[in-house]
Amino acid sequence: MLKFLYYYVRSMRLYYGFVTATTVLVGLCLAHGTYNELKLSWAVSCLPWTLRDVALLAMGFFAWGFNQIFSDWYDRKEDAINAPHRPMVTGALAPRPAFALSAVGLATIAIAGFLMSPWTLAFLVLGGVLNIAYSLLKRMPILNCLVYACAISCCALFAIAGVTGRCPNVHELEFVEEWIVPFHFLMCHNSYYKDVAGDSATGVRTLQTMWPKVAMFVSVFCPCLAVLRLNIVSWFNMQLFLLSLSIVAIVFAFQYFISRGRFHRATCLNCQLCVLLLLMQFIAATWIYAIASLVAIQLLFLWYNDEKE
Repeated sequence: MLKFLYYYVRSMRLYYGFVTATTVLVGLCLAHGTYNELKLSWAVSCLPWTLRDVALLAMGFFAWGFNQIFSDWYDRKEDAINAPHRPMVTGALAPRPAFALSAVGLATIAIAGFLMSPWTLAFLVLGGVLNIAYSLLKRMPILNCLVYACAISCCALFAIAGVTGRCPNVHELEFVEEWIVPFHFLMCHNSYYKDVAGDSATGVRTLQTMWPKVAMFVSVFCPCLAVLRLNIVSWFNMQLFLLSLSIVAIVFAFQYFISRGRFHRATCLNCQLCVLLLLMQFIAATWIYAIASLVAIQLLFLWYNDEKE
């Protein structure tokens, strides 16, 4: 039993949990109105945390891991090349009990969310359907990343519905479309560098396997454009400017490790980059969470120290 739980938790890849949890946190910030007309929140010192906020954040964190079990089973052919040491590939994690545990976890999230607001169930189902669509569209470049981004962005809509008891309004939907979806698109795009060998062998088409230089341009241009845009809108706020320098440094460090085939380290930076990009407009309200997340992701990667896992 302990051995099963050990490999199950490893298969959850907990560092990615901070990506979905951060998306939930952005949804909470939107619901609580922690931004002004310029979509900046430097005057906001903290988020008005309630038990419901904490519960939604925890749901967002564990949702990724529960779903990852199903994803690992579906991608086992590619993973046999890209990540042959993963428990689902080696047989160390038995699929059926792992599926059962994940199903219970997702059902718990669905029931708890429904009790907060029936709207949460709608966004949970939408995210699940989009996630299945993403698995089926992995051979279609760009579209697959877009579908993935929409699926993960449902976490923010889930959070808004859960904390307010209503459907997200037009302004909140526009923010998700303009800010959250693009950064999840970028994260999905960046995650494909480590899978080039397996994707090429199994016929999965990505920008990295088809047009490597275009892929590199997207990885650098998109986050730098977002940083520049927000700095111009905020008239180069000093705090935001310093945060932007950190983001740009991560972007080029990511490219450095990719160019040298150090994909494990690049994956860590990709997670940290996504967290910071999502929180840029709410950093004054979430800076403690942001720092804690960056440190936790770094520490988790010390546990996940196998390049082939």
